[in-house]
Amino acid sequence: MNLLIYILLMIMSIMAMNSSNLFMMWMFLEISSMSFVIFLNINSIKSYSILYFLISSISSMLIMFSILNFSHLLKINYLLMFSLWLKLGMFPLNNWMNFMMKNINYTSLIPLITLMKIIPMLSFIYFIKFNFYIMNLLMIMTLPPIILSFNTSSYPMLMNYSSMYNMPLMIIFSYFNLSLMMTYLSIYMMITLYILLILNMFSVYYKNSLNLNMLNNYFFFNLLMFMYAQLPPFSTFIMKWNLINYIMKMNYNLIIIMIMMIIYSLMMTFNYLNFNNINYYLTHMKIGHKINYTKKIKFHFILNISLINSMLMFNYIFMD
Repeated sequence: MNLLIYILLMIMSIMAMNSSNLFMMWMFLEISSMSFVIFLNINSIKSYSILYFLISSISSMLIMFSILNFSHLLKINYLLMFSLWLKLGMFPLNNWMNFMMKNINYTSLIPLITLMKIIPMLSFIYFIKFNFYIMNLLMIMTLPPIILSFNTSSYPMLMNYSSMYNMPLMIIFSYFNLSLMMTYLSIYMMITLYILLILNMFSVYYKNSLNLNMLNNYFFFNLLMFMYAQLPPFSTFIMKWNLINYIMKMNYNLIIIMIMMIIYSLMMTFNYLNFNNINYYLTHMKIGHKINYTKKIKFHFILNISLINSMLMFNYIFMD
């Protein structure tokens, strides 16, 4: 049943990428939301599925009001924007998302923070009229998640704050180069998925709760975290740098916005590295715990090398 719902969510996301009609996007969003409610019912406590259903219902009603009141374009813009922020769990409408991330298991968390983000974000990109005011508003929204992330030791909450930080930036990037942003989004989602799968495999929820079994995968986990932190020479860094450079070439008046992006990125990178907890790994290696490279470990090695190559390929294709 879980696999069928995953497939349905992926199909809805792919169809949304090829749609330019607000009503159709709303339908895809509703199908995805109802499917995810069923998914939560199966894999988590029912109260969380009720919470998600209520949030989805409120957001959907606001979107429907936007569609019906098409004659008031300015009002539609802000009403639709508000409803999509709520659906994405973006600041300051993120309390419900924080609650979910703290309480649901990784099985339910993985689609919530990956597939369920795609359609609302695409709706924002396709149907919200972009202007300088909205860009400034999106930049302001990226700072609170960074500050909040310094006060958490939970991996699910870190992934949540990372999503809240990256979504506004991706929306801004999309208005300058949509194809490059879609590649960046795909890479970000893949890395997020791999990190969550490893954390789920070893039932790790906090940075200080690493177990000795995870040491066998710790090198690969750190590799993924370095990609996630967008450090050079990984192509996540190159991708983001190309996007910033592309925007600067188009409009030098946005230099202050770009400087803010770089500062925010450095702050978030520091927090990612803080979560790696490399000292814990080195300490246990020194006292004699050996890494056992099983077939599963070799599989992860091949998987991550393939991921690096795919990112470099995407970067080569879209680099100016």
